[in-house]
Amino acid sequence: MSAKGRYGLSILDKNGKIKKEKSIDNNTNVVTYEGAYTALIKEGIFDSYYAAIGTGTTEIIRSVSSLGAEDSGRSPSASASRSGNEVDNGDGTSTVTLSRSFTFSIGAKVGTFSEVGVYDSSTGGTFIAGQLIKDEFGSPTTVTILADEQLVVTYILEWTVPTVSQLIGSGTLTDNASNTYDYEVYAQPYFAEYSVGSTNSLDRYTNDFSGNEIGFYAADGTTSLYDSRGIQSFASTETHNGSGTVTFLTGVQAFSPSQGSYTGLTYLSFYGRNSPVAVQNGVFNTTTNIAYDSQYSRYPLLIKFLNPITKTSSQSFEIAASFTITL
Repeated sequence: MSAKGRYGLSILDKNGKIKKEKSIDNNTNVVTYEGAYTALIKEGIFDSYYAAIGTGTTEIIRSVSSLGAEDSGRSPSASASRSGNEVDNGDGTSTVTLSRSFTFSIGAKVGTFSEVGVYDSSTGGTFIAGQLIKDEFGSPTTVTILADEQLVVTYILEWTVPTVSQLIGSGTLTDNASNTYDYEVYAQPYFAEYSVGSTNSLDRYTNDFSGNEIGFYAADGTTSLYDSRGIQSFASTETHNGSGTVTFLTGVQAFSPSQGSYTGLTYLSFYGRNSPVAVQNGVFNTTTNIAYDSQYSRYPLLIKFLNPITKTSSQSFEIAASFTITL
């Protein structure tokens, strides 16, 4: 999943008229590693952000965690929505372009400033994106704001996310009776409701470990093979290496001989959150290997056994899964 963005600075006089000679338009910025991680995984890309400006002079790169020299006092918050802001790229991804406008009150920012950015909190928090203020030639410059002037910061962040299932792994399992089971691993679309242009902004990837689940389902994608909902809770970890790699790890999940007997186990889904997928007209689309689009379809990872597994009451079953995302 990738991100990029741009920003603009408008300086208004006391009557609200834009001073074009002092304004900056459509400059590119850098989305930091922690910013992409926070937006795409921890909080979701539609969260409220806050604009900040500063006097730093060092080029902002993805590994930094703040503006170089932030001026105290951030803007009021601004959020964004998915509706009307998503375009199908025709390659199994969509780009969600989110514009936020941050208006400082007259006199809130006075002085000469050289950098701008956005954070996810009014104080402290994660530095989402930012850059030095630059002129039309891409060279660092400054803007000077007087006491009777007003600053408006416009920030546009573009997030490109998957809209289809993607085959990301495969292999073969062998049980203690020498039976072999071929499997495929599918990453799921980013949004729970993956139809491009949907108003549903819930995503499958946000880290919230209050309701992790493994779902056990038969080849029809509907029949539960564990309990009435087909799920088993589990513990997991999630880590970010600080440079754009996020790893989800389930740990070993063990099921004793008494914990279920089943024939035809075809689908295992991982990381469902808070509410299970409702069994309505099937749980998985067995053609596209996607959990049905729904506000409850919170599974980013799906394992499909090409020759279904059988577990008897005399067998135990253990499984662990890891899932890596690059931002």
